Amino acid sequence: MTNNPYNTDKFAELWIKHFMDPSTEAKRFDYIDGVNFYKSKRFPLYVNVGRNLTKGFYYTINGDKVKGGHHVFLIRDVPTYFNVPEIKGVKKLKAIRARQYNGYLTYLDKYSSLEDFILDKYNSSGRNVLRRRTKGLEGSFDIKHEAYYGAIDQDTYDIVIDKFHELLVKRFTDKKTEYHILDKWDYFKELIHHMILHKEAVLLVTYENNNPIGMYLSICMDKVVSGAIPVFDTDYYKFGLGTTLTNKMIEWSIENDMEIFDSSKGDYGEKAKISDLKYAFEYHILYNPKSIFSALMAFGMGSFFKFKQYLREKELHSVYHNLKFKLGGKKGKANPGAAKFEYVNHDASNFEEGGMAQIDLENKNYAFLKKMVFDFLYKSRDHVREVAVFKNEDTGHFFVVGKAKMLEIIPAAND
Repeated sequence: MTNNPYNTDKFAELWIKHFMDPSTEAKRFDYIDGVNFYKSKRFPLYVNVGRNLTKGFYYTINGDKVKGGHHVFLIRDVPTYFNVPEIKGVKKLKAIRARQYNGYLTYLDKYSSLEDFILDKYNSSGRNVLRRRTKGLEGSFDIKHEAYYGAIDQDTYDIVIDKFHELLVKRFTDKKTEYHILDKWDYFKELIHHMILHKEAVLLVTYENNNPIGMYLSICMDKVVSGAIPVFDTDYYKFGLGTTLTNKMIEWSIENDMEIFDSSKGDYGEKAKISDLKYAFEYHILYNPKSIFSALMAFGMGSFFKFKQYLREKELHSVYHNLKFKLGGKKGKANPGAAKFEYVNHDASNFEEGGMAQIDLENKNYAFLKKMVFDFLYKSRDHVREVAVFKNEDTGHFFVVGKAKMLEIIPAAND
């Protein structure tokens, strides 16, 4: 792999600017080709620039240039499918490889179109569901998809990336867990703009009436597209927007002659269904076996990371992130949409507007109604412009009125 955006001087510059002391310098070693390092202030330890905020490194070792010493190198997130050569026959350098996360990838060079991919990965029932959801989404909303790769004007980028942040906050607040990217947003915002302009990243955006409702950020490394962060407005959940985003990202990858779509870390969603290979992310710890200090530190780090993976496999890491979310005071505002409602279906011809006040769904006070309205659209197949929402001021009931059907939403009585 010759074109890795995480091994560029620009990436090192931006990462150090946002996370390190200004005096920190990125350092390369002539016997480790493919990684920039920074030195720990407390230990003789060199860590890859970017730490765990990368999609992986490919590196090689020039054994003839290894000098030894008492230090240790830590290279995080090395995908096993990168096939980084093992260190053999080098007297003063060995490696400990600690598995950390699962990842998934799909080989794309066997497909000429998205249709070929869907035919291969989904059975007849699955394809019917995809078609129904796509038809529903495009029939009920004014949908368009844009892929930003190599160019994006500043105003568009600011709108899209701010919406990206808003949707991520909503997603992880609803899940009641913390997400480390949100605490690093200034860095992320500056980096991704640079990467898009230099064709190191592609940002796929799904718009509804010019409003971004879903994004899929992917990193481009040679012929690999690595899916970094997908997010969508969960109000559109019924329409399978998450799957639509993934398929549109795969379609873009095929059309741009990419050979691998890497779904990256995590076991969520449909990754296993659409993937050809389950691989692992590893942490590589390089040390000098001739130095007792270097060897002890390396084995200590290796044991620590292996223990973390054990906790992860026991799903105790989720408890940690949930606790961190609560201790951080990020409880979020109460979501009225989480309240209980009763639903009664009516014929729209029975609707009487007397005593009703029409509701603007863009009013934040009524944002909790959106998902219920969109779920109604999924069943009624109306267009969003053909539906009106009313509130009965006396009873507090809401009415979603379409062309032929009507849904009465009744807030449940408080216990």
